[in-house]
Amino acid sequence: MVRDLRHALRRLRSQPGYAAAAVLALALGIGCNTAIFSVMQAVLLRTLPVTHSERMIYLSESQPHSPDASLSGPDFLDLKGQVRSFESVSAFFGMRLVLTGIDRPERVIGSETDGDYFRVLQATALLGRLYGPGSSGEVVLSERLWRRVFGGDPGAIGRTLSVDGAPRTIAGVLPSGSSFPTRHELWVSTVRDLPTMPGFPQGVTMRGEHYLQGIARLRPGIGLAQARAELDALSSRLEAAYPDSNKGHRLRAGSLQEKIVGEAKRPLWILLGGVVLVLLIACANVAGLQLARAAAGERDLAVRAALGASRAQLVRQILVESAVLALVGGALGLAASWWGVKALVALAGPALPRGSEVGIDIAVLVFALAVSTATGITAGIVPALLASRTDSMAALRTGASTTGHRSRLRDALVTGEVALAVMLLSGATLLIRSFERLRAVDPGFRPEGAVVLPLSHAEKGAEEFHAEVARRVSGIPGVRAAGAVLNLPMGGSNTSGDISFAGRIARPGEYIAETEFVSGDYFRAMGIPLRRGRYLTADDTARSARVGVVNEAFARKFFPGEEAIGKRFSYGVTNSGTPTWVEIVGVVGDVRQYGLAQAPEPEVYYPVLQAPARAVEMTLVIRSDLPLASLLSALRSEIGSLDPDQPLTGLRTLESSVSTTLQQRRLSTLLLSVFSAGALLLALLGIYATLAYSVAQRTREIGVRMALGARAEGVVRLVIRQGMRLAALGAVLGVALAQLLGRVIAGLLYGVAPHDPATFAAVVALLLGAALLACWFPARRASRVDPLIALRAE
Repeated sequence: MVRDLRHALRRLRSQPGYAAAAVLALALGIGCNTAIFSVMQAVLLRTLPVTHSERMIYLSESQPHSPDASLSGPDFLDLKGQVRSFESVSAFFGMRLVLTGIDRPERVIGSETDGDYFRVLQATALLGRLYGPGSSGEVVLSERLWRRVFGGDPGAIGRTLSVDGAPRTIAGVLPSGSSFPTRHELWVSTVRDLPTMPGFPQGVTMRGEHYLQGIARLRPGIGLAQARAELDALSSRLEAAYPDSNKGHRLRAGSLQEKIVGEAKRPLWILLGGVVLVLLIACANVAGLQLARAAAGERDLAVRAALGASRAQLVRQILVESAVLALVGGALGLAASWWGVKALVALAGPALPRGSEVGIDIAVLVFALAVSTATGITAGIVPALLASRTDSMAALRTGASTTGHRSRLRDALVTGEVALAVMLLSGATLLIRSFERLRAVDPGFRPEGAVVLPLSHAEKGAEEFHAEVARRVSGIPGVRAAGAVLNLPMGGSNTSGDISFAGRIARPGEYIAETEFVSGDYFRAMGIPLRRGRYLTADDTARSARVGVVNEAFARKFFPGEEAIGKRFSYGVTNSGTPTWVEIVGVVGDVRQYGLAQAPEPEVYYPVLQAPARAVEMTLVIRSDLPLASLLSALRSEIGSLDPDQPLTGLRTLESSVSTTLQQRRLSTLLLSVFSAGALLLALLGIYATLAYSVAQRTREIGVRMALGARAEGVVRLVIRQGMRLAALGAVLGVALAQLLGRVIAGLLYGVAPHDPATFAAVVALLLGAALLACWFPARRASRVDPLIALRAE
């Protein structure tokens, strides 16, 4: 084995071009696979860092208009008291929180939870303790927040800080990787039995108010199917008992890990399939190179066989050489993947769940070694077996290959490379066209020239605060319009509720509309066009008549063929039990609240001073010509005079908010495009290498043809025809495979059919054009063969 290793190294040193081409091809395939595996391993394969994570369940509710909705307080309490499949259950509510009582105010994303939250997670504190049942007024910090705000000082435990204006005691620190939701940095124990909606504490007792998220832990020996059966039975009982609020509502349970992974799972599996195809192309490429090289060295193998070398020894010699190439390529690929993983995580940002856990660890190193070894064997075994079947006497007598099966196998490998390249290129092109179509969608507002700033305020005086902020910011020189909204479009959150119309009898859940509270000149700040009627104004106060502005989707759905202006609807009842009627005073353009790919839903905008709940959290939207630094300075002056503890962090452009919603699609498109480009280069290298070797092998034949009067143009056509035949066959097979890939990625496409003929035609044209270029150079070399030299060499 050592002798074979030395021999392999000498042979590779003697042919550096061949060695470099093979190593780079393998490095590309192995590096891409290692990078994607490192992400898959952290996001999908690694279990959650909690005890018995397979028993962790996420609870939600399916509603007629929302398949993954939140829970109401009463429904959650019924679930907690009646479902026996769960060992423990907890509810929480995520929100933005303002921390004061520290060096400088800071805004963080956190959760208000009940006392069973950490009992369900079975987490262990890094420092201090985690609050439990009966706790009130305590907080737990994430390790990241503890180090950022307190510098990792253990003395932070027991300190008091203000959370949204209320004093809270720091109970403990949760270690990195144990948090859920993963981006949250602070957990607050509720002072009541259940977390309450900010500004609307009475909502905790109302079955129609859905805002809670739930987690649970299965009892040992209980499966998810049994828990789902219990939840289904409970849903039927609640639907029968409370048809007004629970008609068509079903309690749901799913794996917590699946919930965390979310929509990233499918794109990651598709990307893994893409890099596996790149690795297969790399293996085929190296196998083709080795077949050509083995044929060229057939006389040497024949000499060794004639001197007594066994077939096993010949196979081992070639496999050792292949293994050396694969290990060197694997080392280079691993180094490249280390950089690639960092770039991938940075590009993905929040779109990649558990992104902070992605890295090169021992599992990734083992994977890289295993892939390198398997690649070396895969790329070398067929050439080794074929080369070891050499007819020693024929090879020694003629000095040339005596069989054609190697040539046919090389042609098959090249055809397969081209087919896989066409398949990947088609998928990437479909995603690119889909992404461009999505970017061209009108969001319903003008993001350019606008910036946004999150705001929070204590419940008391929250509406007046947000209204006054909008008024003051509108007066800053250089600001054209300013206003605030409860749920920023494409911000990842929404609020909806049932409405009713006078004289209409509706089934429960039939009339539902998205709910927004706005202040100031919000519509002009966002660039939302007014279609009919008027915008909301500063005159729409708590003392004036209840009014609302609706979008066009609302008018189309609830008043088809009628004028919506002047119509009235009700969104609930007052404390005295009378309906709260709202008059429609304006109709505005549709806004894509959930993302560019989702159609607008009926939506109502209420003045913040008439909001049915206190608007504790809102987002300020400013349309301004000022530079961000100048605007931020002016905001500190105006908002700071109203609330000195208001953190003015998170100022960003509205365009960046829209771009964030496309981040996952952009990343999938970019990576599959990169992999497809690599596959195309490898396929072209395979065509070039095959033709170059063929020309070298047919030098005597070409010399005879030219001696008999063949023209250079004819020789060029002969070689090009050979290469283009392989490319054309591969393209046909690739289009067939692309049809299958189109079905797989159909869920990621927007505005483009998965079997789009124009896309396939463009890809085939690109491939054939590039293949023609790859064929040209060997063809020109063949046309320059000197007949006398070729014949004399024989």
